[in-house]
Amino acid sequence: MKYHFYVGNDNGNSEHDLMIDGRWIGQPNVNCAVDELPWSEEQAPESFVKQLQDQLVVTVDSPAARPGMYYIGKFALESGEIIDNIQIGIDAKSDMDLPIINTLAQIAAVAVQKAYEEEKKIPSSISVEADMATALPVTQHTDETAAKFEKRFTSGEHHITVHLGIQRVAVKIVFPFVKTVPEATPVIFTLQKDAAGNWRDGELFGDFAETYRLEKKFNGSYFKDKRILHVDIGDGSTEYPITEGNRFLRQFVHGSHHGAGYAIEEALQEFNRLIHLPDSPRQFFSDVIKNGKHKYHARALKTLRRPMESQVKQITQHVKKQLTKARNEIDLICVYGGGSILMRSVLYPLLKTICDEREIQLLYIPDDYAVKLNALGLDAFVRGKIYDALKSKTMQPA
Repeated sequence: MKYHFYVGNDNGNSEHDLMIDGRWIGQPNVNCAVDELPWSEEQAPESFVKQLQDQLVVTVDSPAARPGMYYIGKFALESGEIIDNIQIGIDAKSDMDLPIINTLAQIAAVAVQKAYEEEKKIPSSISVEADMATALPVTQHTDETAAKFEKRFTSGEHHITVHLGIQRVAVKIVFPFVKTVPEATPVIFTLQKDAAGNWRDGELFGDFAETYRLEKKFNGSYFKDKRILHVDIGDGSTEYPITEGNRFLRQFVHGSHHGAGYAIEEALQEFNRLIHLPDSPRQFFSDVIKNGKHKYHARALKTLRRPMESQVKQITQHVKKQLTKARNEIDLICVYGGGSILMRSVLYPLLKTICDEREIQLLYIPDDYAVKLNALGLDAFVRGKIYDALKSKTMQPA
């Protein structure tokens, strides 16, 4: 079986958000190397397919990463094994195996699901050709690191075995072309257009349109010529690029090592003490924070409050620095990313004051979209004319 996929791949420090073949997938960006399968007895392979992302086990044979068997994402996080994650402020994503392994695993999983949906049976092998747009933090993105990251995907065939219980599916993945852009910049595509290429409208802009008393038929065309300061708050970094229309303004590249992850790292020791654990990973704390019904939710919030205020203060200073550099010639500030959800109650009023003083609008993206904007933008980019032009130019014989 052969498939062609478009992939918009946002490899965050905490969350791995992808659009693969039009499907959105969100998983903790962790994995762990293991020596054997977690299942010994025979189970119906079909029972794995629907929730495959949550119980994903793969064997990787790739020129770009260390070969071996891996638990991926949520399954790794809940396994109790020693997990590998991205060390915030330390690891360069273009050098790491983790983003490669997790990306290949998620593409292979979607291929298995698609094959089962179409054929109503589990295939023995699948071949996937993937066009992909991905991103690196502004602070790590250079022509050199982008090319290096792209080459890790494009420099050969990747063979992934997806384990459905004790049944195996062999998935071969090749990338004819990959483009790596600075994080945050793909969002301009998401703000303007939806997946069908029409002007975006609806709940994404609800609060914004109400706050600024904009017309009822408000849509993404509003942003097509706006000068926007982006504040993309992740776990380990916050990016502050400025875009004008569809252009990324290279002279305003700026990022800082601030984010929800630093606050969580600071809170983690006290949190572990309160719940009587010697240790727990950052992603576990993130899951507890997101789940209001978790028995440790209140304790997690309590330990996070002061470190979070410190991170918000730092991010606000960087926003002011960018505004000063741009002489306040900004139409609106757009805030998103996983960290923006946790910081909203503290950060929103501070930024709103800054914006009101400078006659700038504030678009604080709703929680349901905050982590998806980059992946949605990358998906729009990989399907667009600019990507096609870059691919054609690269693929031309010398």
